[in-house]
Amino acid sequence: MTSLSYFKLFQIFFKLGCTSFGGPAAHLVFFYQRFVQQLKYLDEQQYAHLLALAQILPGPTSSQMGIAIGYQLKGYRGALLAWLGFTLPSVLLMSLAAIIGLKLTDYLSTHFFHVIQLIVFSVVVWAFWQMLRSFCKDQWQYILMLLSGLFIYVVPLSINQVLVIFFGAIAGLIYLHYFPQKSTFKPVARISRTSQKSFAYIWLILFALPFLLVPALQQFFPNIWLDSFAGFYRTASLVFGGGHIILPFLQQDFVASGLVSQQHFDLGYAIAQLMPGPLFSFASYIGALLPLSSSTSFNAAFATVVIFLPSFLLIFGALPYWSCLMQLPRLFHALAGINAAVVGLLLCLVVQMGQKYVLSGLDVVFIIAVIFCLKSKIPVWLTLISSFFSFYGLLWLLNHYSIFTFSP
Repeated sequence: MTSLSYFKLFQIFFKLGCTSFGGPAAHLVFFYQRFVQQLKYLDEQQYAHLLALAQILPGPTSSQMGIAIGYQLKGYRGALLAWLGFTLPSVLLMSLAAIIGLKLTDYLSTHFFHVIQLIVFSVVVWAFWQMLRSFCKDQWQYILMLLSGLFIYVVPLSINQVLVIFFGAIAGLIYLHYFPQKSTFKPVARISRTSQKSFAYIWLILFALPFLLVPALQQFFPNIWLDSFAGFYRTASLVFGGGHIILPFLQQDFVASGLVSQQHFDLGYAIAQLMPGPLFSFASYIGALLPLSSSTSFNAAFATVVIFLPSFLLIFGALPYWSCLMQLPRLFHALAGINAAVVGLLLCLVVQMGQKYVLSGLDVVFIIAVIFCLKSKIPVWLTLISSFFSFYGLLWLLNHYSIFTFSP
């Protein structure tokens, strides 16, 4: 598109990255308003085509939509600039939050971190409820969700989350095989391809290579760089259904391993809810805390690049084939099973966090109040900030006057 310069494309996405609060659903609305309704760089059919791909691929939906729009409009460099513009504001803010958080940790009380934990728990419970309503429509999906959550809770395997996603896809295909008459799949109309297929498969090969090479390298050259790369790359490659599901993956790779403390992890996740742009920028925060090198900025940049790398490879590799793939009901039924299994992952996380964070009836009342506010039309950032200061102040008063004693 000759009327759109690279700088203008970057500028548009940078403004969106600074102002797009509200999570992926809101981001997609902003993209639609800007590129279809206002600027008219895309028509309705093109936008729907790209959106369908971004939603069915693992990874951050809104970021992948931005990458796809940039690729559609200005090729590979356009995709890179679109991602950079949309992601840069939240990455800088999250990296700064990690640096400040490290310096202030010793001055923060147990009340502070307890309230943060309850806010994170409330957000995860609300995300679980939203995903449950969106992804579990039939009885078999509810059963799969419960079995997946139970498996993760009971079986302590390092690859249990991968296994749950794999068997979720198998369950979706089995359901389609035995109950084809209940299928609600409707093929999407074909549209013209956006690029040639000649070399697209190379991107898909590059996407798969780390799953083969990195484990082999870890056997011969074990180090924190490879472990961190594997953690971020695997998370981005296996996350379906929204940014909140990165929590159990990153927690397993970086908190359970002792690389990041639970308190810092919870604090960063709470801060990430207040940021514009993609929730996946939480990886920048985690990277800034990792002892990879003496440069915090480099560590944050490394984590950011790795967690978004699968999105580029998948968009570049899948988009040329997408018109054909949209005609396959098996693909969509496998995704239906995966989504139900992913909700099970979040259910397990809710149970585990509830057992650890909820210490009193007062905590339960606070969680219900936060969820009620999240359900309302109050801006998320206002809900989280006001609820934090309200409950933190209440705990301080109760402890100060010995009305209620909080013990972590």
